[in-house]
Amino acid sequence: MTTRPSLPREFKVVFIGTLVNRAGTFVEPFLILYLTTQRGFSPSGAGLILAAYGVGALASAVTGGWLADMVGRRTTLALSLFSSAASLVALGSARGVTEIAVASLLVGLFGDMYRPASQALIADVIRPDQRPYAFALIFWAVNLGFSVAAISAGFLAEHGYWLLFAIDAATCAAYAVVVLVGIRRDPPRVVHDPADGAAPGFRTALQDRTFLILLGCWMAQAIAYFQVSLTLPLAVTDAGLPTSAYGIIAATNGIVIVTVQPFAIRWTTRLDPSRTIAVSLLITGIGFWLNTFARSLPAFIAATMIWTIGEIGVSGHASAIVADLADPAARGRYLGLFGVSFGVANLIAPLVGPRTYEHLGAAWLWTGCLLLFVLAALGNLAIRSTVIARRDEHAMLAAATTGHTP
Repeated sequence: MTTRPSLPREFKVVFIGTLVNRAGTFVEPFLILYLTTQRGFSPSGAGLILAAYGVGALASAVTGGWLADMVGRRTTLALSLFSSAASLVALGSARGVTEIAVASLLVGLFGDMYRPASQALIADVIRPDQRPYAFALIFWAVNLGFSVAAISAGFLAEHGYWLLFAIDAATCAAYAVVVLVGIRRDPPRVVHDPADGAAPGFRTALQDRTFLILLGCWMAQAIAYFQVSLTLPLAVTDAGLPTSAYGIIAATNGIVIVTVQPFAIRWTTRLDPSRTIAVSLLITGIGFWLNTFARSLPAFIAATMIWTIGEIGVSGHASAIVADLADPAARGRYLGLFGVSFGVANLIAPLVGPRTYEHLGAAWLWTGCLLLFVLAALGNLAIRSTVIARRDEHAMLAAATTGHTP
């Protein structure tokens, strides 16, 4: 019987900080309502503000990854989280259109800047064979925290939107304090030796064919996955169901993750990462495809439960594989570009999903999603041998340079 991995202090700090921070993620889900109901923006005007937020978010992962490698994980975490808190206060205080647009861009920029640093830190202190387990726990913390936020944010908004900004900012600052108190210094990690030539960086990652294939896989599956919030609501209401039915469906996803993942995590994260991802993506695609035939709330819930099981199988393995592939001296930048792939998918998904649904119908949309998941699954299988070889190579390098095998 396999025992639970012993996780280091740094991981526990990131886990607690992530849970606290995500439990206070109030502003992002309610931003469009805040802009239209409290600041008088039209829907299209609010869309432009959200576009500024999106531009900032695209730059967030790249900037955070670069900082994580250049100034360190701990410093990047604290800097980005305190900056995120300040930008949220600025957005809640802004009144003019320009002020609100600039503040929204800064919220987007700083909001996820910490993520590559936290992921790189986990990869620095966790052995490769334990990384899927560790990243799956972070995924669970994110979903548990976001579920708490979803339940409480609506109630708080009724008592004043300023509470959303204040508590969101406070939880970001709390995470930063947890990092500064709990992590006194960065753990040992592989750094570049100038004698080996030019330092690895973004160019290294962008010339890494295996990594680019992986980015393509995740971009493809993300374009499909984002249809959960883009076209699934349309499919639910077109089936004659009330809008509240979509809320129940979305809640089902969160409930299944929070309740099932703690039991599944030890089993799924002990399996071969690439093969587990491939099977899980196939299950997810089948769940999406079954929406083609859903006409009742129970049918939509059943499909949601299937694709959520697939999502649980994927969790943990994705970030772990990026960490395995990354040059250890550029791990933050690899993880930053990994985050950018989701940002690009978030821009593409609204352009193709609703248009396909409107002009070609639900069958074409959900079949297209299935094909994207299958494509991503096949891509992960194609790079499996390289991932294994790269992981072993980097583990030996870490052992030789830092004295341990993270």
